[in-house]
Amino acid sequence: MEKHTEFFSVDFARCVACGQCVRDCAFKALKVGEDGRPVMAEAARCMRCQHCFAVCPTGAISIDCKKADDAVKLKGLELPSAASIENWLAVRRSMRTFAHEDVEPDVLDRILKNLGNVPTGCNARSLKFTCFSTRASLDRFRGQFIKTIEMHRDGTKLLPRWLAVPAIRMRRGGDDMFFRNAPGLLVISSDETNPAVTTPEVDVAAACAYFEMLAQAHGLATCWCGFLKLVQQEVPELLEETIGIQRTTPFYAMLFGMPGIRYARGVLRTDYATIEYR
Repeated sequence: MEKHTEFFSVDFARCVACGQCVRDCAFKALKVGEDGRPVMAEAARCMRCQHCFAVCPTGAISIDCKKADDAVKLKGLELPSAASIENWLAVRRSMRTFAHEDVEPDVLDRILKNLGNVPTGCNARSLKFTCFSTRASLDRFRGQFIKTIEMHRDGTKLLPRWLAVPAIRMRRGGDDMFFRNAPGLLVISSDETNPAVTTPEVDVAAACAYFEMLAQAHGLATCWCGFLKLVQQEVPELLEETIGIQRTTPFYAMLFGMPGIRYARGVLRTDYATIEYR
C-alpha cells in the first residue's frame, strides 16, 4: 500500500517511520502523520530537492515517480580519498594544446548527463548546455565567428585590438588564439528570465568546475575560455549573432578535447588566496 500526495508517495511496505525525511526537509514541506509515516504538510514548500528521497534508509519515498532502486547507493560505494582529490587539484591544468581527434560521443554524453548532479546556489535548475561536440561543428562556428568579426571590422564600429588582430592572424595562418584549435566547445548558460534563479553566475561557474573535473577524470583536456566573456562585455553582438548569447545572459565556455601535451608535475602556488580564520 502506498500513500500518495500529488508528486510525493510513500511505500508502506518499506517505510519504518524513522522520521529522517521529515527532519531533513529544509523547508518543512513534510510532517509526521498520525500513523508515524511522513505526509506532505504543504506541497508549495517542496523544492523537489529529493533530500527525503536520498535520506530514506529503506527507499520508501518516491518523488515525481522516481524510484529509489534506480538511484546510486552510498553503501559499499567506492569514493575517491581526500588525498586523491587534493592531488588531482594540484596537477589540474587549463590545456591550450589539443590533439586533433574528436572526443568519443559516448564519453561526452556520459559527462554531460552527469552534470545533472551539479549543485546550484538556489536549488533552481535552469542551465543550458550548448555543445560543439566535434571538430567539424566547432570549425563551422569558428568560421562564422571570424566572418562576423570581419563584417564588423569593415563597418563603422572599431573593434578592440585584442579581438581584431587575432582574427586577422587566424584567417591568414590558421593560428587559433581564440579557441586554441580545440575540437570541442561547451557553452553553459543560465536563463536570466527565470525569477526562481537568483544565482545564475554561481550556477554556471559550478557547472564549469564540475565539467572540468568529470572531463579530466575521463582523460580529456579542458580550458576555461574567458575570451568569450570578454567578447560579451565588449562586443556583445558577436555572440548574439553566432550562438544566441545575449548581452545579459549569464554564461561561460569550456574548451575540451584529447590532450596534445602531457605535463610532468603540478605548479607551486604561493599567491593563491588570503586565508582568514575567525
